[in-house]
Amino acid sequence: MHLSDLNNPEILLPKNADKIPIKSITSDSRKLTKDCMFVAIKGYEKDGHDFIDEAISGGASNILVDYNYKVTKKLPLSKSKNVRKALALVASIYFNKQPNIIAAVTGTNGKTSVCTFLKQIWDLNNFQSASLGTLGLNASKEVKHKVTQNENLTTLEPIELHECISKIKRLGVDRLALEASSHGLEQHRLDGVKVSLACFTNLSHDHIDFHKSLNNYKKQKFRLFTEILQDSGTAVINIDDVNSKELLDKLHKRNVNIITFGKSPNANWKIKKIFETGDHKTFELFVNKNSFIVPTALNSNFQIYNAVAAACLAQASGIPLEHSLESLKNLVSPKGRMQELKSHNGAKIYIDFSHTPDALESILKEKSKQNSKLFLVIGCGGNRDNQKRKIIGHIASKYSFKAIITDDNPRNENPKEIRSEIIRGKLKNKDNLIEIADRKQAILKVLDMSRKGDIVIIAGKGHEKYQIYGNQKIPHDDFKFCQDIIKNKGQK
Repeated sequence: MHLSDLNNPEILLPKNADKIPIKSITSDSRKLTKDCMFVAIKGYEKDGHDFIDEAISGGASNILVDYNYKVTKKLPLSKSKNVRKALALVASIYFNKQPNIIAAVTGTNGKTSVCTFLKQIWDLNNFQSASLGTLGLNASKEVKHKVTQNENLTTLEPIELHECISKIKRLGVDRLALEASSHGLEQHRLDGVKVSLACFTNLSHDHIDFHKSLNNYKKQKFRLFTEILQDSGTAVINIDDVNSKELLDKLHKRNVNIITFGKSPNANWKIKKIFETGDHKTFELFVNKNSFIVPTALNSNFQIYNAVAAACLAQASGIPLEHSLESLKNLVSPKGRMQELKSHNGAKIYIDFSHTPDALESILKEKSKQNSKLFLVIGCGGNRDNQKRKIIGHIASKYSFKAIITDDNPRNENPKEIRSEIIRGKLKNKDNLIEIADRKQAILKVLDMSRKGDIVIIAGKGHEKYQIYGNQKIPHDDFKFCQDIIKNKGQK
C-alpha cells in the first residue's frame, strides 16, 4: 500500500504520496517499524509531535501532523485539522474489511447488556456474530483465539478497533454489536466504522470530569446518530429518556429509520407491564397493534429495557419480530450485571457494575419495594467525576437499610477523602451509612448483617477483577470473593 491509497477528506497528503510506501500505521512511538505512518496525536499527557524525530529515525515513511504544526526541517508530512478523525479514517482504509451489519450502542448505562443480548439473539438465530466493548471481544472460541485486543477500554483506539473489526470479518463474523463510549465518540475512534444500526439507551450524570459539561457529554453521545450512523440506517431510541425528544428532533433531518421503545404511549415498541414470575421478570409488549407476553430469566426492570432494545436491533437487522421476541426467554445477563448469588444464610446477593447515580438509584428503588431489608456495598472511583460522589451517598442513604461505603479503584486520590465526600453529601439518613475502607471487609460485614429473605447489592465493580491503588492493580473479584465466602460458610 502507498500513502495515496489512504487519501480521505480529513487529510492533506504530500505531492509524492503515490511513491511513499506504507506498511503499518501507529500513533505509539514504541511500535515504530520501517515504512510506517506515524500519527502525531496531541494527548492529555504527551504530545506525539515531540516524537517526530524518533519516528523518522525509526523508519517512518510518513508523519501525520496537526495542520498548524510548524515545520523546522524537510519532513515527509501529511496534515489534518483533526488528526484523531483522520487517524480513524486512515485506519478504516488500511484495515478495509468490516462485517455487513454493525450495531453500535451508546448511553450512560446498558451498553454492555444490550450488546451482549443482541449477540445472544443473533447466535440463537444461527448467525456468526460478535460483541465488543467493556467485557472485551465476545465471539466463538476460534475467533477469540486468533484475535487479541486491549480489554481496558469500552471503545478501542482507532487502529486497534479497525484491525479487530477487519480480522473478525476475515474469520467469518458478519454481525457485530459494538459499545460506543462517550470518550470514544469525542475522540473520533468510531469514525470510519460502517454503523447501520445505532441504539440510545439513556443519558444521565457521568464523565463530567472529562466532558466538562452535561451538554457536551450529550453532544458526544448524539454524534453516533448525527454523524456516524449511515444514511438509510436504523436508530433505536429509548423514548422514556428525557433526552430522547432532542435526539429525535435531530434525526428528523436525516434519512434514517427510527424505532422507539419504552413505556410511553408513543413508543413503537411499548412495554405495557413488567411483572414478577418467581425470581424472574415477564413483560407485556405491544408492537404493530399486536400484544406479546414475553417470559425471561432476567431479574431486574432495567434489563427488560435492555432486552427490548436488543430485540429492536435484531428485528432491524433482518430477524423476524416473532423470532426476536422468542429469543428473549433464553437471554443470560453478562458478567457483573445483576449477577445473582444465594448466600449460605438465604439472602439474595447481586453483583452489579452500577457506578452512576441513575443506574444505582434504578436498582435500589426497584429492589427496595420488596418486603426485604436492602443492604448495599458502594464506593466511587478516584481521578474520576467527583461531582457524583455526594449524589451516590444521598441515594445509598435513601434506599438502603444499611450501606457500607468502601473503596472502589481510588487510583491516585486519597481513598479516605473519597469516602468522606460520599458521606458528606445531602443524606436522607446518615445513620444507615457505615464506612469500611477495605472492600473485602465491607463485603464480609454486609453478608454477616444480612439474613434470610434480605437483599444484598454489591455495586460499582461488576466484572472487574482488580482494585487500583496508585499505579498498582491488586487482584479482587466481587463475585468470586462472595462465592468463596458462601462456600466456606456453607461447609462449616
